[in-house]
Order: sequence, then structure tokens, then C-alpha cells
Amino acid sequence: MQTYSLTDTQKKLLQWIVSEVRAAKLNEEEIWVMWDMQGTRLVKYQGDVPEIKKTTLDVLEKSGCLTCYQKREDQYKCALTSRAFEAIDSNFGAPDLSAIPHLIPLTEIGHLDSELWDRCRISLSAGGTDPKAWDKAVRIATVVLEERLRKLGKTESINPDATGEGIVNIIFAGKNPVLSGKLEEKKLKAYRDLYAGMMSVFRNSYAHRIVDPSPEIGGAIIVFIDLLLKMLEDIDWDTDAGNA
Repeated sequence: MQTYSLTDTQKKLLQWIVSEVRAAKLNEEEIWVMWDMQGTRLVKYQGDVPEIKKTTLDVLEKSGCLTCYQKREDQYKCALTSRAFEAIDSNFGAPDLSAIPHLIPLTEIGHLDSELWDRCRISLSAGGTDPKAWDKAVRIATVVLEERLRKLGKTESINPDATGEGIVNIIFAGKNPVLSGKLEEKKLKAYRDLYAGMMSVFRNSYAHRIVDPSPEIGGAIIVFIDLLLKMLEDIDWDTDAGNA
């Protein structure tokens, strides 16, 4: 991507020139700028002309956006280059930020698991900048994940005392895991490691001590848990569990 070392004033002038050319009010090959006692004029142009300085035109020429093939004390005759149009169309090489909302899912809470958001929002309503609120919200989020695993895997009927990583192992590991035959062996192990890691690193930490994460960290953990919940939806559970 090309970069443009231009000031806001220089960018604004180039934007204006390109806009007038595209509106057929200026000839891109003959932009004749003149200076007299009344200020700046453009030959054969009808309309208000912004202040145009020679130094600004010199910079635009140096940047490759203009070609000034006549330079005199009281006039410049210039032409736009293709780089000028590229600069405007790319917003002067500014990065495309359209992906940002997808990198921050909490800005679109409608995408979050409904139960996850319903329970976390109560804590967060106390204030989005309060680490204590995020501590409670993350703790609740880990419980939502644990309960979802317990419900889908029907682990209560196997070991009602199982919690955290124990629930994960019942579902994904051991001699006869709940999802035996539903997922291939490699995927069972991968899922087991993923969900067990969540339980060990986050669920246990937030369950046994006060963490008070920053809003950025707390939000990232909740979004991660949301992803784990969505991954559970893609698994072929039995009919009753799937309706849970």
C-alpha cells in the first residue's frame, strides 16, 4: 500500500481538486491556478475557490499527485496524475478498519450466547470500567460454560460431584467418554485439552480468588467462552441433550 506524507491541509486541497474534476467542473489535464490582488483564481472555473498556496502545490507535485508543467510567479498550470485518484480512493493509504467490529464481538452483543449475556450483563450493569464487575462477570461466564457442559453431557447421571475439568474428562476423555463415537479420537483429545485448559486457567482462578481483570481482559475471556459455547452447538449430541 502506498503511503502519503501530506498534511491535513494538503490532503484537503487534493480532495477538493479531485472532487471538482470528477464533477466535470475542472479539467484534470489543465488546472490553471492564478494569484492576483483578489486572491486565488482558477481559469475557466465557475464557483468558489479555496485558498491555494504555491508551497501546497509544490508538495503535491513532489508526492506524485500533481504535475506542474508551467510555473510562474503569478500562475501554476498543473495536471492530476493517477496517483492523485489512488490517494483519494484509498483515503491516503489509511488501513481498512472494516474488520474491527468482528475483532471486538462485545460491540455486537446480539452475537453472544443468550444465556451468557443475560447472566453477565447483570454484573456489568454496575459499570463497564469497574474491574470488580468484570471479575464477577467472568466468574459467572465460566459457570455458564461448566453448566452447559454438564447439561449437554448429562454428567450428573455419571458423576454428580464432578466439576470443572472432571466434567470435561467425562465428556471427552477416559475409556468411555460421553462423546465416544460422536467425535474421532484426535478431536476428542483436542477438545478435551481445549476445555480442560479453560477450566484450569480461567475457571479455577476466578472461582478461588479475586482477580479483578481489566475490561479488555475480562471482555476477551467472555468472548472466548462464547466461542467455546458455540463450538458445543456444532457437536452431534443426542436429541434430548441437543434441546438443552
